[in-house]
Amino acid sequence: MGKCSKLVRIALIIVTVAFSGSVYAADKTINTDIVVVGGGSTGLTAAVAAAEGGAKVMVFEKNPYLGGSSNFAEGLFAVESELQRAKSYGLTKDEAFKHIMEFGHYKNDATLIRQFVNDSADNIAWLQKQGIEFEVVEISPTEPVVWHLIKQRGHIVHGSALVTALQLKAKELGVDFRLRTPVKKLIYSGNKVTGVQAVDHKGNTITVNAKAVIIGTGGFGNSKEKIKQWTKFDPEAFRPILPLNKTGDGIEMAKAVGADHEGENLMLHPGTEGKGIIPLGGIFCMTWQPNTMWVNKHGERFVDEGIAFSFAQAGNAIGRQSGHYAWAIFDDATVDHVTDKGIDNGVGVIVPVTTKLKSMRTEIKNAVAANSESFKAADSIEELAAQIGVPADSLKKTYNNYNNYATIHYDEQFAKEHRLMKPLNNGRLYAVKLMPYHFTSVGGIRVNNNMAVLDKDDRPIEGLYAGGNDVGGLYSDTYTLWASGHAYGWATYSGRMAGLSALKAIK
Repeated sequence: MGKCSKLVRIALIIVTVAFSGSVYAADKTINTDIVVVGGGSTGLTAAVAAAEGGAKVMVFEKNPYLGGSSNFAEGLFAVESELQRAKSYGLTKDEAFKHIMEFGHYKNDATLIRQFVNDSADNIAWLQKQGIEFEVVEISPTEPVVWHLIKQRGHIVHGSALVTALQLKAKELGVDFRLRTPVKKLIYSGNKVTGVQAVDHKGNTITVNAKAVIIGTGGFGNSKEKIKQWTKFDPEAFRPILPLNKTGDGIEMAKAVGADHEGENLMLHPGTEGKGIIPLGGIFCMTWQPNTMWVNKHGERFVDEGIAFSFAQAGNAIGRQSGHYAWAIFDDATVDHVTDKGIDNGVGVIVPVTTKLKSMRTEIKNAVAANSESFKAADSIEELAAQIGVPADSLKKTYNNYNNYATIHYDEQFAKEHRLMKPLNNGRLYAVKLMPYHFTSVGGIRVNNNMAVLDKDDRPIEGLYAGGNDVGGLYSDTYTLWASGHAYGWATYSGRMAGLSALKAIK
């Protein structure tokens, strides 16, 4: 199945879902049990869990479609699941927990992480009961077999299959969806959240009195202002890969009623864009490949390029270079390899590993013809240096050293695996600009193990819960990619836990 056709189907799903919202012609006040703010996987699992327990639930979503970034995500983290047991895979919850904590340098919330890891297999089992099917895979050679990939549901692929299944289940349970209706503020009185105020697409105000509110708005990754204010990143250099209207609304609303917050950050990954470059096309895919040579603006290598297998850490390495960019250099032999044998590192499963980039030569021709600012081709390393604007002497030295390391099967500089190193001296040379993008923001509202929102004195704010990428305490300075699908697994798990906790509290 081609990558473009998959994305088209996802887009069609989003458009189809957009017509499921209702329009309200006048200001009104409504009473319900639980309000869910945000219709992504966090909000949908919260709604289903609460509605299964008999609660009357309303979901408000500011976009004209449900799912948010979950439509484009692919798999969920879990350990000791039945799918892993069926493969005789032996990673334990204890081992996974310790690795995640060590990766985060113990700057993350150990009790929250421990609970999630312990319950992750049960989370997969619960989702399976909702009609969602999985297969467990190893996403790359540097990660364990913990990625529970969502199986195709008819013509619906990836996260859209999960979103569709949960939406259908929620509607079956009587959940009331209000699309194109952003929540503007929480109703807070007597040290308790008692509802929300929302505005529909016609400008009408909807006031909802509720016994509990659950926030799941997906973070702040599309807000340059919030990225600049809340993180260390320059939003002009570290850009979102998808325009999903995530602007930190839920975090802001929680802070307005006294919620504490922590750990605001970005989930980085490499990428590129420019004239003649197709999104997720062959040239883009080269930014994720380990069998290229990466150089900074000084024409010097700065990392073992095998870091491409770990997209979040690859984003770190590129982002810390002067100017926040680098170049990936490869030759005609590399082009032949990805064309005939396929790529060695997939862009998730949107462009799976071993995908043969059959249109690569055509894309190269088009990018060169367009004089792309992000892709260059040359007949010599000196000519390439001039085209990408790096010192020729420095790049030539780096290039000669790299080819020597590849020949002797030992990288003296960064100890790159020799199987990933081939001399770059076959035919023409190419360079694609590496830029740091982000899939989503991470971090935000502090919660306890019941997903109840905490104030600055560690006290729960009565009636308020949160989950997904609006929550802090899960990561330190880098997303835990070793635990493949951690954020997606957390979104569904924390949403369900928030729904169950709210249900228990109101009963």
